[in-house]
Amino acid sequence: MVYKSVIEMIGNTPLLDISEHLEEECARLVVKLEMFNPGGSIKDRPALAMIEAAERAGNLKPGMTIVEPTAGNTGIGLALVGNLKGYRTVFFVPDRMSREKILAMRLYGAEVHLVPKELGMAQCIELARSYCEEHGNCFMTQQFENPANPNQAESHLGPEVYEQLGRYPDGMTVGAGTGGTFTGLARWLKKNNPNGICWLVEPKGSIFGGGPRGSYLVEGIGNSFYPQVLDMDLADHVATIADTDSFAACKFIAHKMGLIVGGSAGANFHAAKQLCRQLGPGKTVLTVFPDNMERYYSKDWVAELVED
Repeated sequence: MVYKSVIEMIGNTPLLDISEHLEEECARLVVKLEMFNPGGSIKDRPALAMIEAAERAGNLKPGMTIVEPTAGNTGIGLALVGNLKGYRTVFFVPDRMSREKILAMRLYGAEVHLVPKELGMAQCIELARSYCEEHGNCFMTQQFENPANPNQAESHLGPEVYEQLGRYPDGMTVGAGTGGTFTGLARWLKKNNPNGICWLVEPKGSIFGGGPRGSYLVEGIGNSFYPQVLDMDLADHVATIADTDSFAACKFIAHKMGLIVGGSAGANFHAAKQLCRQLGPGKTVLTVFPDNMERYYSKDWVAELVED
């Protein structure tokens, strides 16, 4: 197939069976390789969905500016799609996020405002809203509230898995930042397999599992508040993963599978192994590798993995 726009290449990512890397007496494990989206992450999907939903509703029109608080990957997706559609993009990003993400957003033409990490994503949201009020002619995608975020995972990502796998999984382990991917996939799975087990994955220091708010190095999942699009009622369990376990999993994945993945993929895989042991043979578990490690090469944890 010959594409006419990179936008047409979003989605339809590969599904890989990685069961051979598990212990004996485990469920089958398959993973969606979302780093193969053109913007390099799973966030291309909600970025496109939110922009096109706003266009259909008449809320986003030519000449307007797209504004968003983001940890980086959604900003990259919005900058990619927005740029190709002719929109200006402005983002508010916690300054703990990787240099590579910030550079990617700026290369796509976005204006990036860095916010001190101690102020958290909540402050990024407030600053984005203030920017819209001050400048006007803006559309704030509001990934933490926008129903197009989880809807796209339910209507597109899930059905892709079924088409590739030929059946519905028995369980899934998916990280949540906004909660869009988790919520959408969990809706899809429980609708089609009422016995499906849905584990929400977060780093230690995120509050989704009820633990105290703290700092963590994994990017893209976890949060200091409960986003509106995150449906915690769909979570049968919250798997809280330490940074060290996530990064060790990244090293294992690189050595054994030939995939250079980001920390959230490591967390998802670490949790998936636990669920595969719990469900046992004859069952199938789905997880997601949201992006690749190249997006984090400037981070100390990557250098430490190589030196270890």
